Amino acid sequence: MSDFFVYFAKNGQNIFFFVIIIVVIVLAIDILVWHFFHLRSGEKQVKDIYSRIFKQEQSQKYILLRNKDFKIIMVSDGFDDTFHVDLSLLKNDVDYLENIINQEDRYTLEKGIEKWNHQDAFSYLFKQKGTEQYFTLTISITKDKKYTILSFRDDTKYQNEINDLKQQLVRANEVSDYKATFLSKMSHEIRTPMNGIIGMLTLANHDVSQDGQAAYHIHKAQEISQYLLSLINEVLDISRMEAGKLELAVKPIDIYQFESQLNTIFRKMIEEKNIQFNIEYHDFDVRYVMGDELRIMQILVNLVSNAYKFTEHGEIKVTFRQMYRAKDNINFMMKVHDTGKGMKRDFIYYLFKPFEQENAEISKNYGGSGLGMAITDQLVRLMGGEIIVESLQGQGTDFTVFLDLPIASNQVEIEDKPQVGKEHIPFTYAGKTILLAEDNEINAEICLSVLEQKGAYVEHVQTGKQAIEQFENHHPGYYDFILMDIHMPEMDGYQATQEIRKLARQDAKTVPIFALSADAYVENKRYSKKIGMNGHFSKPIDFEQMAEELEDFFNGRGDEYEI
Repeated sequence: MSDFFVYFAKNGQNIFFFVIIIVVIVLAIDILVWHFFHLRSGEKQVKDIYSRIFKQEQSQKYILLRNKDFKIIMVSDGFDDTFHVDLSLLKNDVDYLENIINQEDRYTLEKGIEKWNHQDAFSYLFKQKGTEQYFTLTISITKDKKYTILSFRDDTKYQNEINDLKQQLVRANEVSDYKATFLSKMSHEIRTPMNGIIGMLTLANHDVSQDGQAAYHIHKAQEISQYLLSLINEVLDISRMEAGKLELAVKPIDIYQFESQLNTIFRKMIEEKNIQFNIEYHDFDVRYVMGDELRIMQILVNLVSNAYKFTEHGEIKVTFRQMYRAKDNINFMMKVHDTGKGMKRDFIYYLFKPFEQENAEISKNYGGSGLGMAITDQLVRLMGGEIIVESLQGQGTDFTVFLDLPIASNQVEIEDKPQVGKEHIPFTYAGKTILLAEDNEINAEICLSVLEQKGAYVEHVQTGKQAIEQFENHHPGYYDFILMDIHMPEMDGYQATQEIRKLARQDAKTVPIFALSADAYVENKRYSKKIGMNGHFSKPIDFEQMAEELEDFFNGRGDEYEI
């Protein structure tokens, strides 16, 4: 032992270097061993990941694994066959994956990956290049951040189903648009001759003795014509509702006007059946609300007509009630009660379906198209409301409608109070000079006859272009107003109105112009106002109603056109 220390003392430097070499060799071996087992562990981890994912959906997923430097470690079996790629090229360059993705999807995919947070899985559906196959690419990172997993799921069947549904939706929309166009056209084509029939009956009724048989026949023909017109309107309304094309015309409504309107329409006929007709209002602290007065009245008319049809004795009562007030809205209740025949409980389910009646005897004994209740239900839904039916066979029926209606902004200004310094002037056709633009010979004859009978002086032209020329040929203020048909040759009524408004004369922008049209929907009336007209009268023309609206207009209560 002492000899060892002597040798070490004499040769210490050499031994020191020897020891250093031994230590380095040992450390190197240790490192190699560590790396060997670490790599084996890493390979096992990779295989575990691969096995776990591959076995999960072996038939649908094609998996690529790559490490953080984007080197591809493993590709699932069959990947090259599915995507028609060269595996040797793919393993050398991950960007080679672009070759399997349709060009249209690449840009969107790249932008999506740029925004990806690298925490949650990222998925994108793409179309395989050169095929009709669709795959969902899902990119995720393992918890230890060492591996990125790209999975490809064949979603061709799913995407084809989606595409089929989209095509069906497109076709359905096309059919709906075609239906709406057809109905709009039919509305115009049907209303135009109806205007002629009703107008000619009005003229005939004016020319015959009211005590004779001819007057009776004319009166019956007028009733039939009005029924036919209401049936046409019902069919068109329900069709537009089903197509989602019906719009509401929302404006201030005097809720107490419903009483006078219902009395005008129903009181005489109901009391002639010896049935009591009562109308009541309860708990209102406002008078004016915002809504579509015409459509609300249509609901009421349908419900009261139904009550009248099925009630032989007792009472029909209409109740209006303000249920509650919430901020700027009120809950507006309308209830129609009758003591009529009632209905079976199981029929209530079918009550609001088009063309449904309780039995064949109903149609035979009471008539009707079976559309009134369906339209009522659709209108209530369109207004965001609710309708409730309670009925007992042999005892009667209650229909209750609830609508949430906004309160009109200024209750005082809207009230029908005389304006300071401005006298209300009743409207009369007598003495008025009117320019009539109408290409239909029958409609023109009716308008000329009725208006001249009422004392107006009417000048008639047949085209929009002639209307402009006739207007320019007279001094400013010559015409009290213009009645303009919409569908005319050479130039339609819309274009003629716009050209008149552009003329360099003082009355060009102020002369009242009113549309005469068989196009009777809200959007038609709105468009007439938009292009410069002051109002829109729907055919068949009711000249008494026209006079009421003209009276409102000339007394400052009509709507101004929009330039």
